[in-house]
Amino acid sequence: MRKGVSVGKQDTHIEREDQDKINQFSRLNMKFHDLKEDIKKNKDDLENLDDAALQVEESLGDELKLFLGECFVTVDEEGATTYVEKLQEEKQKELDKKQDELEEMESKMKTLKTYLYAKFGSSINLEEDA
Repeated sequence: MRKGVSVGKQDTHIEREDQDKINQFSRLNMKFHDLKEDIKKNKDDLENLDDAALQVEESLGDELKLFLGECFVTVDEEGATTYVEKLQEEKQKELDKKQDELEEMESKMKTLKTYLYAKFGSSINLEEDA
C-alpha cells in the first residue's frame, strides 16, 4: 500500500502555505497509520487479558502463578483477579485515549483534504493506493 501525497505532472504552482498544508497532511497520515496499528495491538492485548481473566475464573481457588518481569509469583484467585482487572482497566483507558486521538486526526485530515482538493483538484492525490 502506498501512503502519502502526490501532485500531478501538470504545471501547478504551489505556494508556501499550500506546501505546509501538504506536509501537515502527510505527517498526520503517517501518525494516523501508526496509531491504527497501536490500537490494533491494544485490542489484541485486551483480548489476551480477557482470556487470562477467564483462566483465573476457571482456576476454582487453586493457587495461580503470574509471570511478572522475569519471574513467576504465586497468588490466590482474588489477587490474580484484581491484578488482571487493573491491567484491563489501564489498557481500556489507553485504548480510549488512542481512539480519541485517531478521531481528532481524521477530522484534521478531512479538513486539509477538503482545502487541498478545492485548491488543486485532480492535480493532487491524497488517497492511498490499496
